[in-house]
Amino acid sequence: MIGLNKAFAFLFGANLVAQSAAFAPAVKANLATKLGAISDDDVVDTATREARIMAPLSAVLASLSPLSGISPANAVPSANVFESNLRKNFPGALSNSAIALRVAASLRDRGYTSTNTLFGSSLCSDEINDTAESLVGDFQNKLGVEGVFNLGGLGGLPFVGISGMGAFTSHCPVDGKIFIVFGPHVGISDDGTVGKVERVGKNSVSTSCGAGIGAYKAIMATDTKKEAKDTLGTKDFQEEYIIAQLSDRLDALKGQEPSNETITYVTNKMYDLVWEMLRSEINAFTTKPDFWGSVSEVTLLGGIVVNRGHGGSVSGGEDFFQPLMLKSLAKDGESDVYGEVFGDFPALARPHRAAKYV
Repeated sequence: MIGLNKAFAFLFGANLVAQSAAFAPAVKANLATKLGAISDDDVVDTATREARIMAPLSAVLASLSPLSGISPANAVPSANVFESNLRKNFPGALSNSAIALRVAASLRDRGYTSTNTLFGSSLCSDEINDTAESLVGDFQNKLGVEGVFNLGGLGGLPFVGISGMGAFTSHCPVDGKIFIVFGPHVGISDDGTVGKVERVGKNSVSTSCGAGIGAYKAIMATDTKKEAKDTLGTKDFQEEYIIAQLSDRLDALKGQEPSNETITYVTNKMYDLVWEMLRSEINAFTTKPDFWGSVSEVTLLGGIVVNRGHGGSVSGGEDFFQPLMLKSLAKDGESDVYGEVFGDFPALARPHRAAKYV
């Protein structure tokens, strides 16, 4: 059954890649080596997008049925609670394999190979993000790269700092290219609860992401702003830093009960934290004239990893990823590659993340 699910995921991703060129807007270059902030974009009409995607997929499955014995009626499972909450809270999310298929194809077209590419990830250190079917693993397989430099700590924030980023970029092959995938993660349990996930061997659901949701709970419980800032530098530095940075960003949630919407809001604020820290660290090097003497391009894929439960009676399956950014940086400026790869998903970042849950 796992092999069958992967096969359908491959067909689904391949079908989306074939369509992306038809919907891709022209790429605009921002002639600035320094990375800028997130821009505003429109949210895609999800129902229209799904209708456009599923019709060609159904035709592909119908053509396979004489060979496989699979009918279109039972080949594509109906949306369950997990999937409906995925679409509602993280519109545009695709399976890991579909994301990796699209992005790896674009990277190869841009000259990324197994021997000239340095791969880094700034995802949460939670083991749920480091499985055989993880996004990082999919990229390693599709790009043919063996190693990955782990930049991320709790919540996906690149706590390696300037020293770690310097070590990472110094490993780039001569005239090579750098690819970084980054962002926070969040679980959706089998019953559709955002922020919870089933883990192998556990009898009850577990929190995901524990760092982000734990910080949210601490901020909601008391006035932690002064306390968090006063305790930075202790043995729980990473979590205390997250609390300190989130404390001024969650005012919209004060007085509200935890819900799928509030946890989604927190997760998007976590994305902002990851991007702001990563942008600062990258700019510390890309703004130096000699950096581009050994590196030809840096490509950044940012988004939210959505974990799916495994173990017990849960069917499991691939995790998902909501792509919010895909851009490349070179000596002569910055290029938005999102349209080339996710042209049928207009950039979802700002309008969705800025939604008011009050």
